[in-house]
Amino acid sequence: MCLIALMHRVVEGWPLIFGANREEDYARGGEPPMLWPTKPQFIAGRDPIGGGTWLGVNAHGVLIAITNRRRSEQPAQPRSRGLLVTYLLACDHFSSAEALGIRELSTHHYAGCNVLIADGERATVIHHGDWMRVKPLPPGIHILANRDVNDESDRRSRYAYEMLASQRYPDVDVALLALQAVCSHHQSPTPICLNGDNRGTVSSTLIGLTKPLQNSRLHHAQGPPDRAVYFDRSDLFTELIQEPT
Repeated sequence: MCLIALMHRVVEGWPLIFGANREEDYARGGEPPMLWPTKPQFIAGRDPIGGGTWLGVNAHGVLIAITNRRRSEQPAQPRSRGLLVTYLLACDHFSSAEALGIRELSTHHYAGCNVLIADGERATVIHHGDWMRVKPLPPGIHILANRDVNDESDRRSRYAYEMLASQRYPDVDVALLALQAVCSHHQSPTPICLNGDNRGTVSSTLIGLTKPLQNSRLHHAQGPPDRAVYFDRSDLFTELIQEPT
């Protein structure tokens, strides 16, 4: 996943609204969101190679997402970042997920990454590159790609922020449509949806979290969102809550 757009306590009644594009080799791709039979259960796509995920929400309303980040020196045998996301989704509170993320990344056994941990009240990004830094996010619009969160030197991040910050969001439907427009934007000179020869945007996910959790929204495009249709998979939240945690 290479670009995340987050609306943190921007829309009344919807404390967390989220859009993300996954960028990967086309041959690797990734499976669409599904209910994982874990305790607690969570909704996430699946990486067919590593077996982990890049984005998920668990039955306690904790959302975890990850992007890659450069490190000058990579570990000789790095642990799977996708599996790290599944470890964090097994936590039943924001605080425990944050503490586990910090503890795991402090070992420096992982390749560079940015980890977003959020629920209806709090949001934090753990930057793990040549150094590690924990950055709590205030209410507002935030963009995370492969550098620091809200890094104005990143042209795509800056453009995505400008697209979102130029509007008002009276309800979740307007917010999700705005995120869809950002994620599917492919025009030059600053495309958000990337279409390379062998690698590009392979899927896109939009999420709106509310209480009760079963009323939350999930729309997913299995393919580049400038061409693939977003399907409404909000039913997964109903299945998530019906399962024992």
